[in-house]
Amino acid sequence: MNSFVAKTTALLGFLGIVCGSTLAQSGPTASVSSVNFTYTAGSSTPPKTTNTNPFTVTLPAAMATQTMLVSTASNPQGWLSATPSSGKTPLSITVTVNPTTLDPGFHSGTITIDTQVPSGNPAVVLVTIAIATAPPSLKVKSPSSPSTGPLALAFSYVTGDVVPAALELDVSSSGDVIPFTVTASNGASTGSGSSKTPVWLRVNQLGLPPNLTTSGMTSSGSVLQIFVTIDSAVLDSLDPISSPFNGVITVTPTSTGATATTILPVTVPVSLQVSPGRPILRNPIPIFPYKIPAAPSINPVLTIYGDNFFGTTGVTIQQPNSLPIPITGASLKWIGRGVMQATILASYLTTPVTWTLTVQNANQPAVSTTFDVTDPALPIITSVVSAASYLPTAIQTAGTNTVPIAGTSVSPREIISIFGRNIGPNTTTPVPPTGTPGVYQDTASGVSVEFAPATGGGTTYLAPLIMISANQINCVVPLEVDGSVPSMVVRVHNGTVTPDFPISVVAQDPGVFTFGGVGQGQAAILNFDSSTGSFTVNSAKTQAARNSAISIFVTGLGDLDPTAAVVNGAVAPAGPISLAVNPTTVHVDIDGQPAVVTYAGTSPGAVAGLIQINAIVPLAAKTGPSDSLTVAIGTANSARRSQPGVTIAVK
Repeated sequence: MNSFVAKTTALLGFLGIVCGSTLAQSGPTASVSSVNFTYTAGSSTPPKTTNTNPFTVTLPAAMATQTMLVSTASNPQGWLSATPSSGKTPLSITVTVNPTTLDPGFHSGTITIDTQVPSGNPAVVLVTIAIATAPPSLKVKSPSSPSTGPLALAFSYVTGDVVPAALELDVSSSGDVIPFTVTASNGASTGSGSSKTPVWLRVNQLGLPPNLTTSGMTSSGSVLQIFVTIDSAVLDSLDPISSPFNGVITVTPTSTGATATTILPVTVPVSLQVSPGRPILRNPIPIFPYKIPAAPSINPVLTIYGDNFFGTTGVTIQQPNSLPIPITGASLKWIGRGVMQATILASYLTTPVTWTLTVQNANQPAVSTTFDVTDPALPIITSVVSAASYLPTAIQTAGTNTVPIAGTSVSPREIISIFGRNIGPNTTTPVPPTGTPGVYQDTASGVSVEFAPATGGGTTYLAPLIMISANQINCVVPLEVDGSVPSMVVRVHNGTVTPDFPISVVAQDPGVFTFGGVGQGQAAILNFDSSTGSFTVNSAKTQAARNSAISIFVTGLGDLDPTAAVVNGAVAPAGPISLAVNPTTVHVDIDGQPAVVTYAGTSPGAVAGLIQINAIVPLAAKTGPSDSLTVAIGTANSARRSQPGVTIAVK
C-alpha cells in the first residue's frame, strides 16, 4: 500500500474540503491536509495500514493548555481509526485503515481534531483508500475453433477457388479494461510457413481493412471480435507442396498500468493439429464446478476438461473410505476429446466432504482430481456500482456547484458491477453473446439478476449478463428500467435469492472506463490516425495530438435511439446507433477545455450499453501524460458528470 499524493489536490477540490487553512487559526492546525492509502483486492502482499509518518496537530499559544479531542468519520464506519483519541499540543496522530471487506473503489473518511470546548474552527484531515480490483485475465475464444484440444484456427483452400472466409476470435476480459495488440505472423519453425515465406495472415476489426497488426480494448462489458483472413496476393504465391503452412495470431496486452506484467499474452496457432495420448486433466481448472453446495435440488453436472477423452473413457467418483461409484450410461456425456460431462445424483451429495473424481482409459494410467461438497451459504449483495467508475452514482452538478448524491443509482443500459458473496459460480465465467449478430443472455449457469419495484408487485426485469463469479457479477441494466419506477431493488438468483438491494433509477449515470481498476487514472481511449485509418491505445507513450480524433468508452448515458429497436443485451451492429438524447447534451472536457463531440452511441461489436464517444482534442488543452477528462450529459445548469481523477495523454 503506497501513498499517492498526486490525486489528493484534485480530490480535495472535488469534495470541497479545505484542510490546514493558511488563514489565521483560532483552533487546531494539522501538519497535513490528507493521508492516502492504496490496496489491491485479493493481493497476497499484506496491506500497509498505518501512515509511516504520524502527522502533528498544534494549538495557538493562547490555547496551548487546552485538551484536543480526535474523532473519525467514514462510510462504512469502522475502517478508519486514529490514535490517540485526545491529548495536548503538539499532538502526534497515527492513522490506521482496515481494507478488509471494503469493495473495490475509492473510499474516503475524515479525522476531525478540536479542543474539548469546541473552538468553532477544527482541523480536518482527509483520509482516502483506493482499492483496486484483482488483476484481470485476457480470454480468447472462437466459434470457429475446434472443440477439442487447444484454441486453434484452420483454413482450407483449393488453388484457384475463392479465398476462405474470415474466421473469428472473441477477445474478452475477466474483469477490468485490457487494451491489446493483435499481430499476425508465420510459424517459428524452419519448415512451411516460416520466415522465408511472406506472412499470409491478416487481422482486422469490424469495418477496418485487413492488416498485419491491429489494436483494441476489451472489458467486462464487451467481447471484441477480431477477424482473421488470408491475404489473397500472398495466397496465390504459396506452393501447395509445402502445405501445411503454419501461422500464429498473438494477442498481447498493452496496458501501461500496474497490472501490465500480470496479464499474459495469448497465442492462437492457425492450424488443425491434434495429438492422441493418455487421459490428461487440464490445469489449473480440470473440473467445473469444483465446489457444489450440499443437498442440491437437482442433479449437478460436472464438466471435465483435459485431453484424450473418448467414448470408452471411464469416470468414477469416490468419497473418503468408500468404494468408487462409476458414472455410466446417460449420466456420462462425451462431448469431445477435451471435454466430458458427468451428471452426479444429488442423493450422493448430502453432507459436506471432498470427493475424488478419476478418469481412466483401458490400459492407461488413471488421473484424478477433487471437488468439494460444501455447506450452502446465503448469498448477499454488498454494493452495486458503475462498471466504469466503480462508484454507486454519478456526480450531480447544478451550475458551478457539485451536489452530493446519496445511495445507488443506475440508468437504462448502464453496465454495472454487483459485488457480494456467494452470488455466482466459484470460477470467473465470461458469458459470451449467442446467435447472430449476438445477444447477451439474462441467465447463465443458473445465475440471473432481477430488477423489481421497491414497493413489491409490478413487472420485474432480468439483466443481460456479461460476467459472473462468486463475488462479482457484471451485467447490463435492462432498458425497461427507465425511471418510470424510480425506486427499485436488485436481487441475484443463484439457487437462492439475495436480500433486496435498493437502488434509484435515473435517466443517465455516466462513468468513463479506465485502466486503473478503481475507476481513476488513464481513460480507455483510442487515438485515430486519419492518415492511416488505424487506431492506437492512448497512453503516456502513445499520446493523442491536439486537434486529432479520439474515441472514449463510457457507460451510463441512457437509452439508445428507440427507432433502432435494439433489444436488451444486443451486440451493437456495424452501423452506428446514436443515443436517445439530443447529442448536444453530451459534453467532453479535456484539461478543462470543451471538446467537439462528433458522435455518441454504440460501439460496433460491443454490448449495446458500452458507449463510444468520438471527440476532437481541444487545441487549448495542455500537453502532457495526464490531462483531466470528464464526460457530462445534460444542460449547463443541471448535468450528471463522470467520476473525477480520469486522465488522457495529449501531445
